[in-house]
This record gives sequence, C-alpha cells and structure tokens, in this order.
Amino acid sequence: MRLWVSSVLCLLLVSVSGRAAEREPGTLTGKVIDEATLQAVAGASVQLLDTPNRTLADDNGQFTFHNIPPGVYRVQISRIGYKTTVKPNVFINPGTITTLVVEMAVQYIAVEGVEVHGSYFDKAKDAIVSTRTMDYEEIREQPGGVGDIQRVMQALPAVVSAADQENEIIVRGGAPGENLFLMDNVEIPNPNHFGRIGTTGGPINMLNTAFIREVDFMAGAFPAKYGDKASSVMEIRLREGSRQQRISSLELSMAGAGGLLEGPFAGGKGSYLVSARKSYLDLIISGIGLTAVPQYYNFQGKIVYDLSQTHKLILNGLFGDDNIHIEGETTGYGSSNDMDVRSGSVQWTVGATLRSLMGSQGYGLLTLSHSQTHWDETVYKVDTWLLDWRNDTTEKETQLKYDLTYQITPKFEVATGISLKQTHFDYTMWARPDTLTYYQYENGVVVDSFPVIDPQTGQPVIYEMDVQQNERAYKYAGYMQIKLRPTSRLTLQGGLRYDYFDYTGNSYFSPRTGFSYEITPRTAINLAYGVHYQSPAYFELTRNPANDHLKHKYTTQYVAGIEHLFADDFKGTLEVYYKTYDDFPVRLYETTPEPNDPDEGIFVNAGGGRARGIELFLQKKLSRNFYGTLSYSYSVAEADDPRYPGKTFDWHFDYRHVFTLITGYRINMDEKGWYQEMSKSIWYKITGWMLPFADQVQLGLKWRYLGGRPYTPPVYHPEFKQWQVEEVQDINTERLPAYHRLDVRMDRRYFFKSWNLVTFIEIENLYNQHNIWDYSYEDDGDRETIYQFETLPVGGVVVEF
Repeated sequence: MRLWVSSVLCLLLVSVSGRAAEREPGTLTGKVIDEATLQAVAGASVQLLDTPNRTLADDNGQFTFHNIPPGVYRVQISRIGYKTTVKPNVFINPGTITTLVVEMAVQYIAVEGVEVHGSYFDKAKDAIVSTRTMDYEEIREQPGGVGDIQRVMQALPAVVSAADQENEIIVRGGAPGENLFLMDNVEIPNPNHFGRIGTTGGPINMLNTAFIREVDFMAGAFPAKYGDKASSVMEIRLREGSRQQRISSLELSMAGAGGLLEGPFAGGKGSYLVSARKSYLDLIISGIGLTAVPQYYNFQGKIVYDLSQTHKLILNGLFGDDNIHIEGETTGYGSSNDMDVRSGSVQWTVGATLRSLMGSQGYGLLTLSHSQTHWDETVYKVDTWLLDWRNDTTEKETQLKYDLTYQITPKFEVATGISLKQTHFDYTMWARPDTLTYYQYENGVVVDSFPVIDPQTGQPVIYEMDVQQNERAYKYAGYMQIKLRPTSRLTLQGGLRYDYFDYTGNSYFSPRTGFSYEITPRTAINLAYGVHYQSPAYFELTRNPANDHLKHKYTTQYVAGIEHLFADDFKGTLEVYYKTYDDFPVRLYETTPEPNDPDEGIFVNAGGGRARGIELFLQKKLSRNFYGTLSYSYSVAEADDPRYPGKTFDWHFDYRHVFTLITGYRINMDEKGWYQEMSKSIWYKITGWMLPFADQVQLGLKWRYLGGRPYTPPVYHPEFKQWQVEEVQDINTERLPAYHRLDVRMDRRYFFKSWNLVTFIEIENLYNQHNIWDYSYEDDGDRETIYQFETLPVGGVVVEF
C-alpha cells in the first residue's frame, strides 16, 4: 500500500509539471429516451453548444460525435413534442469514449411565437414537490461534500445534519433512519461504513460517486411507490459501464485508495463497472504510535446485459467491511473506568433487475435483492478486562418486487407494484449488570458506599440488559398511482399504498395526492399531500416481547410551493409545509414522571409531534463558468411530552434557522494564450504542480449556518457519582451555540495525450470555528466539551486512462 501511495504521488509531481502538446480527441456517444416509457426518442437533435457540432439521434435514439477536443461541453437535446434539455457538465477526456444517457420529458405547452429554450434542470419523474436532481459532477465538485451524496444533500433547505462526524439525512423535524435509499431500484438499508443500528447515516459513505448518473432526492409528500419511510427518499440511478472500450482510473484521497475498471463484453451486448477502495490511514498513523484509526474497505459492481431489444438484465452489488479499536475510552454520564472498545461491521447488498419494455406504452421492473448487516462490538474495562458490553447482531432483508409503469394515453399514466420482503433479525445484546451505589462523603471524601434499595421490591437497583432474540417475519406492500394531465398546464397525481407487517399484525393504507399547474411556461404552483408509514426498527421489536404489537409511526405531510425559472440556468423555489407525527415509539418509563420506573426495554406508541416551516432555494447551474445555490429555511419542530398531556417541547433537531450558500467558478485556462506559453516554460515544468494553474481550474466555497440544537442538561448527583436526567425535568430547555463553518475547494484538471489527471484540495472549516457536538459528563462532576471538526485539509488525486 505504501508503494502504491508513493507511486501515485510521484506521478502527480512529475505529470502536472507540463502540458501535453498534442492530445488525442475524444468521442461522445449516447442515447435519448422517453422518461415515462424508456423508449428510444428517434430524430432528437443533439448539439454541442458553442461549437458547430450537431447530429440527429437514429431510430434507436443513439448518437455519436467523433474527434472532439478534450474539455467540458454543454450538450443540448431537443425534439418536437419534448422539453428541450441541456446537460452542462459533459467531460470529454483524451482518447476516451464518453457515454451520455438523456431522458426527455413530454412538452405539453406549445405556444406559437414563443422561443423554446433548453432547461438545465431535471426533476424526479413522479414527484410534485420538494424534489432535487443532481448529476455526478455536481456531487463530486461540491465544497464540503467530499464526494459523499448524503453530505451533498445536507446543503438543501429541507435537510439538517446531526454533526460533522456523520452524514445522516434528517428532514423537516424528523429523526435518524427515516430516509429510503434506492440504488437502481434496489433498497439499501444503510450505505455507510460504521453505521449504527436503526439509522441511515455514518461517517463514510460506501457508494462510489463515479458510478452515479443522477440522484433524485424527495424531501416530503413523495409518491405512493415509495414506502416504509416517514420522511424522505433518495433514488440513485447508476450509469452503465462503457460498451465501446475499457476504461480505468486510480484514486487516492482521505477516503482511501482505490481503482475503477469498466468495459464491454459479449460483443457490446453487455458491460461491467467495478471498483474497490481501502482506507490507508491506519498504515500511516500506526507508524507514529497513534491509535483509534478506522479501517475499512469496500467493493461495488454493476453488470448489464441485453437479453433482447426489449429485455435487459441489471446486476448490482455493494460490499463493505469496517472496524475500529479505541483504547482508554470513557463512556460519559458517570463512567468511572477507562474502556477498551472494539467495533466492527460487515454489510453487503446484491440485486438483480429484469427491465422489460412494453412497446411505446411503458415498462416493467422485476427486482430480487438481498441485504445483510452484521455488527460485532465489545467493550472491556481496562483495569479488570471484564466484559462490560457485547453486541452480536445481524439484520437481513430479502425482497422480491415488481413495478409497472404504463401509459394508457399520452396524458394518462398508471403505475402499480407489489413487494414481498422477508426479514430476519438476530439480536444478541448484553450489558454487565450495574448496581446503583450510594456514596457517603465527609469533607468531600467518600467514606462509605452501599447499594441503593428499590422500596417497591426491597432489592438493590440494578441496571442490566440481556437481549437474545432470533426472529423472521414478512412485509407485504402494494401500491397504485395515476398521473393525469387534463390540460397542457395541469398535472394531477393520486395514489394509494398498502403495507402489512406480519410480526406486529398491523396493516395500513396511505393516500398520496399531488397537483401542479403551470401558470406560465416558466412558473408553476405545486401542492401535495401524503401519509407515510414506517414500521418499527428491529432493535425496538427485540428489546422486549411486549413490543411485538408496536404500531407503525406515521407522518401526515402538506406541502405547497411555487417554482420559477428566472433563466434557462437559474431557478427558484419557495415552499411551505406542515408535517405531523403520530404513534411515535417512546420507552414506557418515559411516559410517566415517576422516579422509580425501570427501563425494561418496552416501547409504546405514545409519542407525537409536528413540524412547520418555509423554505427558499435558489440555484444557478454551471452553464458557462459560474454556479451557485442559496438555501434558507425557517422551521419549528415540537414534540408532545408523553408525561404531561398537552405539554410540548422543542424536538431534538429543531434548529429553527438553516442557511447554506454555495458558489463556484470554473476557468478554462487551456483556452488562454498566456497559459499555453507558460506551460511550455522550464520553470513551470518544475514548479507547476505547486501553482494554482491547470488546463481547467474550478474554485468553490460553501458557508453553512444552523441555529443551536436543543438538549436536556443532566443533573449531577454526587451521592451516586452519576449524571441523570430527572424524570420530572423539562426536556430540551437549553440550546448549543449556533453552528457555522466555511469550506473552500480547488479542483485542477490536466489533459495529456491519452489520459487525464484530476486533483483537488479542500479546507473544511477554514476559520476554525469551534462548533460543539456534545458534552461528556464525568463521574467526578466535570463536564467536557466535545467539538466537531476543526480546520481540516482534505485532498485527492484521480488518474483516468
């Protein structure tokens, strides 16, 4: 590994010192399809803007441009009856064939005399409100995002984050674990290394962004085809590997070292796309004696094969392994011992989808998938090496589902689907019994101690956990939704979903509706309503046998908004929403103010709450050199206090004000005469790798602000040497200081004869703001502050050939 790292660094130093005099031209090939039916759009006009290059898609929707000078291009696609679209970030690399897939939406407004412009904005096909679509380059280049799709989505106005150390998606007053991930129609429970049970976030995302074609994110009132999540959906569409040539790349960054390989097989009837990545910080830091370094590796692959002109087989796989060893850790809240913590997990997801086209009317997706995650955690007391905590847990899901989209007429579309999911959760959780001890003091010194006796049982108060449960269960689901366009300006959508979980015996119907009206070709008003159920987390069901009748929690969401296209590349949206939570699971002992209620692991559906807010989002796409987004949201999220009917408190992720500004500028230096002359000089060949020059340079920054997160300050009890949240104490009465930070980034791209090099340097939290993550409470009564990331430089290099 050290040899590999050194080789790449040497390659960087030598290569960027000069610019190739002659570069092989590249090729752009692609296919234009109808987004509703996935059928080829023949005769579409495809143009490379700012060049004379133009062609027409053939009967199969395919097009090709040969002998294109390397660089970045804007590609415009138009056809009568469809909305003209522009793809602004199409990179042509030396000697490489770039493949582009374009989905076109039907144009229902045709006004004589009105000039047709190309829109830079895509929209999720079925979503009416609260949706954003991003492509690979937007994800890769965002400052502060480090190529992580979840961190990138945190810049949207509906999304907040728990901490710098995690990428959890928390939407509109929600909670962790409420986002649905789909990768090419395959569900992924959690696509992150070091993910915690019951959540959908983690510190490091496993997905390779180079696989991504587009990502649709839906933050509320999403259609009936998506279920079993209460707040949001992230649908990830992956690209196919090249069907014309073998392409490879090597990457080195803070996320690890890895490589990617793609190419054709079976004479171009199929393609493969595979990658592998491994962390290497453990190899560097272990040499200087530091500990607690995360170790992980992952693999991802996609294979497609055309069974016929109308049937395609798509195989996807994702695998990740991670572990960390922390020596001398204290657990806080009164821990009196240093702990030796070992934590690891192994997870993988595989899926096979048969895509079948049905003439010009629609298509079907038959998907079989399996996901499995195993957690292995141990905690020992360092002084005695007695086992203090053990977690040996496995969660498995196997799903078979079928989705059908069918156009009865061009203005009447029906989508329906069914799903069968087998779940298997095997939990072994054990904590060493801990007796509550009372300490007597004289002059501040402990002189005696004895166990605290429960007055109801006459026995010592002992905190313990011993869960051993191995269960299998089934989830059944079905949905139907219709989309109707009675006029060229009006779109109506309605759907109904059914979910049944045989472990709890509960079944639910959830309605969804949407309305969109285009006031003008550039302005639309949107309304949506939805009820969204989410089944209990498996760890909630296994904590106590009494939990086997837990209900699904659910949200009821109302969203209204207006969107306006100020220019082809500049769009704004303004939305208001109201969201309620019902049947939210809480621990039984939290429902009363009684001080002696034991925690027996029983959950009840006694929680509830509501969130309301307004969100503004302005986005300028990178049509030429400049891009930017501005998002602001004001929201209030409050929860019902189950101890006192009618009383509420600020919910855990009620930040109130959230503001994010992202901006960037791209400079094509290889078009400048001074740069061409400078790159030939001897001094530049020696020092060029240190200078902010390249064939193409992109600068970006992000500034983000969040109001203070609420928390409940515990009370220190010296007689127990513990910090405790009192049973009668008001919840979330204090707030952390407001969070803000500035991230800056510079990307440099160099084109050589038959390969190219991309480097980036990013500085997170440039002005070193001390944002507080949490507090650690020690058994001696001290409170220590835990900070989020301070100034952190991050860099990387990608070699593409």
